[in-house]
Amino acid sequence: MRILPTLFVLAAMVVSAQPTTTKSTSTTGASTTTSQLEGTVLAVDGNHIVVRMSTGEIRHIVAPEGKTALIDGKEVAAKDLKVGTKLKATITTTTTSVVDRTVTVGSGKVWYVAGNNVILTLPNGENRQYKVKDDYKFNVEGRPASVFELRKGMRVSAEKIVEEPRTVVSSSGVVTGEAPAPVKTEVAAAPAPKLRPAPVPEPVAKPAPAPAPAPEPDPEAPPTKLPKTGSPLPLIGLTGALLTAGSLVSMRLSRGRQRQSE
Repeated sequence: MRILPTLFVLAAMVVSAQPTTTKSTSTTGASTTTSQLEGTVLAVDGNHIVVRMSTGEIRHIVAPEGKTALIDGKEVAAKDLKVGTKLKATITTTTTSVVDRTVTVGSGKVWYVAGNNVILTLPNGENRQYKVKDDYKFNVEGRPASVFELRKGMRVSAEKIVEEPRTVVSSSGVVTGEAPAPVKTEVAAAPAPKLRPAPVPEPVAKPAPAPAPAPEPDPEAPPTKLPKTGSPLPLIGLTGALLTAGSLVSMRLSRGRQRQSE
């Protein structure tokens, strides 16, 4: 902050009036620089972007709303950038030196003065001390007067100037880039299907041949089986008779042999 000159500049003013303040800004110089930036997008969350710069630095960038980049010839919103996108930016930065100047015109009544120090009673009743240069002039009833000519009770007016230099930096740029190459996913070829032999149809069972018709019985042949109504007793009796006759023949033969031997 710079106060010229020291605190006051001579001005004519009505003592009873309230101070008035005027502000203005003036430009004292400007410079422009251009820089090239390159980096790769590491993460994106809304308009917050993390970029690894070509220098290896990790930089967090907050993109303005609506900011776009020219990616592969197409405009892409910053929030839609993909991880892996390579960015290039041409940034033009303008630095301007300005001075904010505040001029306050006020008045007061000398309450105390000693050397370069003066205490004035302002219109609002406040006492305020100032230290001024030897060559500074006050306005006392329409005529200039140095601080050494002031006396208690004199009504004076003065102008207070405050200058505050500052720097204004503005930048603009065009961002271009290349989207990451799509990841190629190789799909393994499916194994050739194994050929299976065609199923052999099961043989169809042939129907059993119809049984040959039973031969008609010979009416003259003796029956091989007794009729169900016949009884086995006659056959048993016949068998017994044959056995008895056989035994009698055997006995007679054996007796005959005995007689011949005698």
